[in-house]
Amino acid sequence: MYLRAITFALLLSVSGVAKPSTARISVSFYAFDFVAGSESVNLKTGEATFQEIRLSTANIVGPVTCLTTDGKITFHSEPVAGGDGKAIYPLIATGVIKEGISKALVVLFPAAADSGEKYRCIAFNNDLTDFPLGAYRLINLSNKPIRGAVGRGFVETKPGGVANLELKGEPGAIMPLRFEFFEENRWNLLTESRAAVRRDKRWLMCIYQDPKTGRMKMRSIPDRSDLSSVKAP
Repeated sequence: MYLRAITFALLLSVSGVAKPSTARISVSFYAFDFVAGSESVNLKTGEATFQEIRLSTANIVGPVTCLTTDGKITFHSEPVAGGDGKAIYPLIATGVIKEGISKALVVLFPAAADSGEKYRCIAFNNDLTDFPLGAYRLINLSNKPIRGAVGRGFVETKPGGVANLELKGEPGAIMPLRFEFFEENRWNLLTESRAAVRRDKRWLMCIYQDPKTGRMKMRSIPDRSDLSSVKAP
């Protein structure tokens, strides 16, 4: 009787195991840098279907409708033949999509040499309510605080932080642009220029420290993707 009770309890626990939760979401991509031999990746678009995309370090690519499992998006290399002759797509990167995001922007970076994957990923909400037109999405990849201003718009981020800098002023107006980083107990100039106020575009802006020279640098990437599928506020 005791043994049958244990068996029954085990059967209940097995039958109660939750199935993986899947969802199809719209995803765009930007590669901060390439991993040699992995300039293209394969994305899951269904339970057994994949789509190959060519990553870009100059533009945002997509959107592509991808299948996520338990809030994760996976990147795969070229297929290889499995033991049964069926194609297998080896895993090379995994990104986490926060709950509630149906349109994501994923930025890929080369993973550390001791990592089991080729890329590491950061995913953001790509909805216009979160990343609006007329804004810079600032990603601080450095270990220093960053602050910046375009006209009356101002933003400040901690190391590893993400923030939006919204351009303020009349469309077409030319505004002064200035970004600084904090080092040795003072704010230092990163870049200074001028920018036009645009309400029909948005930009991804990465600030990082060059590992070779040690200099702080900025990379601005305009979003040229088709925004017709992105939800407007």
